[in-house]
Amino acid sequence: MFFYWFCYSLAFLPLKIFWPTKVIGKKNLPKKEKAILACNHRSNTDIAILNINLKRRPYVLAKDSLFKNKFKGAIFKSWGAIPVDRQNVGISVIKNVLKLLNENNWLLVFPEGTRKDITDEENMSLKNGTAMFAIKSKAPIVPMWLVKKPKFCRRNVLLIGEKFYLEDFYDKKLNAEVLNEASKVISQKMQELRDDYLKKQQSKGKKIKIKSV
Repeated sequence: MFFYWFCYSLAFLPLKIFWPTKVIGKKNLPKKEKAILACNHRSNTDIAILNINLKRRPYVLAKDSLFKNKFKGAIFKSWGAIPVDRQNVGISVIKNVLKLLNENNWLLVFPEGTRKDITDEENMSLKNGTAMFAIKSKAPIVPMWLVKKPKFCRRNVLLIGEKFYLEDFYDKKLNAEVLNEASKVISQKMQELRDDYLKKQQSKGKKIKIKSV
């Protein structure tokens, strides 16, 4: 934890100054209870930017290749990153995640599974892991959306929506069909959050080009 706060203190001002991010809906974040924070994935800086702008440190699933360098791996782990082999997610990872949620931690997930170009967002394909974790742990899901791809000295907006539960799936057998349906609910909530923001901006006469990077 000391290393986390050390890295946090070093990164706080640079990220706040050079990657300024306005947070809308921070009140929707649960205070002490468990939650799964589902956000779109823009860049490799997403984890750091989200950590700086949230109320407390979330754990996050990250591809294991990021941990090949021991120094970088130590930094990622201090930020709550959990290494995962995307081609073979072991049962130990699943048990670890569920344990963290049952201990009232936050889990940050990028349901797309990897970074997406903006042009792909309309057909966002969600991995089923997010739905599986939410159903097994009965944790609420908090939809989030980074409006723009983080860029140096460019203002950005992080949207945080109201939490929701996948209660309709709690008593069902978790086969591929059920998980696909649950994942569609998550996708819809995330896109509704984005679309509502865009409509409000358009009503104010502002134009946001969501397909520009």
